[in-house]
Amino acid sequence: MKVGRPLLMIPGPVICDPEVLSALSKPTLSHVSPKFIEIFSKTLEGLKKIFLTEKGEIFVVAGSGTLAMEMAIVNICEPGDNILILSNGYFGERFKEICERYNLKVDYVEVKEWGENIQPETVREKMQKKEYKAVTLTHVDTSTSVSAKVKEIGEIVKDTDTVFIVDGVCATAGEEERMDKWNIDILFTASQKALGVPPGLAIIAFSTKALETYEKRKEPVKSYFMDIGLWKPIMDAYAEGQAAYFATPPVNMIYALYESVKQILEEGIEERFKRHQTIAKAFREALKALELQIVPISEEYAANTVTGVYYPEGVTDEEFRKNMAKNGVIVAGGLGKLKGKIFRVGHMGTVQPTDILATIAAIENSLMKCGYKIKLGVGLEAAQEILTKI
Repeated sequence: MKVGRPLLMIPGPVICDPEVLSALSKPTLSHVSPKFIEIFSKTLEGLKKIFLTEKGEIFVVAGSGTLAMEMAIVNICEPGDNILILSNGYFGERFKEICERYNLKVDYVEVKEWGENIQPETVREKMQKKEYKAVTLTHVDTSTSVSAKVKEIGEIVKDTDTVFIVDGVCATAGEEERMDKWNIDILFTASQKALGVPPGLAIIAFSTKALETYEKRKEPVKSYFMDIGLWKPIMDAYAEGQAAYFATPPVNMIYALYESVKQILEEGIEERFKRHQTIAKAFREALKALELQIVPISEEYAANTVTGVYYPEGVTDEEFRKNMAKNGVIVAGGLGKLKGKIFRVGHMGTVQPTDILATIAAIENSLMKCGYKIKLGVGLEAAQEILTKI
């Protein structure tokens, strides 16, 4: 069967609302025109509400989540600084690789097995022994679908001079995440995840504490483009309704982000959290009914934006995902240590109950075609038990 309209259910890029996509095709305005200034100003204001920060400074830059990750590091840390990296998977390792390139003194704490979670007490013990310029943590590592203990670790870091950096790429605008209340000093994400915009924007927020740490630097930031000292006057100007220039902003991408931000705020960030929680729970219940094992070792650790699922014995990655595609649903394979061992389903952004039900139906069909013995419909029934209560 030829599928002309596949359902994209990977951990990003995600399905975008038609109005968001339509915004991309609008005529490109000058980046210093009154209309664009208004759009960008409202976008920055709306992002603060989504990040749940009052005093945080928002930066929107052309680039990916990896650019935002590097911006967080290079603006805070200088060669020789101590940095504590907390890793629940693949993207904790990426933090480490970036820090090593900038000659930072890295203490790397990783879980023994992917699927486990870094515990706050481990962080407390490390910080009692050494002073760190920054602590980094990935809120939801897409490789393991583990949601980190951001709130608890933020409590440990808050009364120190250490900057708490959180990778919110697979969390922000989907997973519960509160920048100010959880004492997050730098929070970053990318447009193509729960914000529901095509790839192309790195979005990062700095707290007052993080900005003060930047101001105390002994040396200039090694990167010209990533230096927030050059970007801050630009963002401040747009926020105040004025034109400014450092590097040309991606005008049409900001149109799309503006449309998405409007939609998120119309839904309400608290309601958005609840929708993601309900859909994720329904999906996990379906997996239980199908006797499939998720990567997080505890339901408590399971993210609400993505789920990693182990293949049952006899089912191969290539055959399963090929069958899923034939059924009109695109899912992702594993990363790093879990490549070939799991498939991953993203359920964030504009995802609706009908999307997750279609995905479950495709999983059942694909597993059966791979020789896994199941009773068709058991996963759907389990999910419906949750979804009918919305």
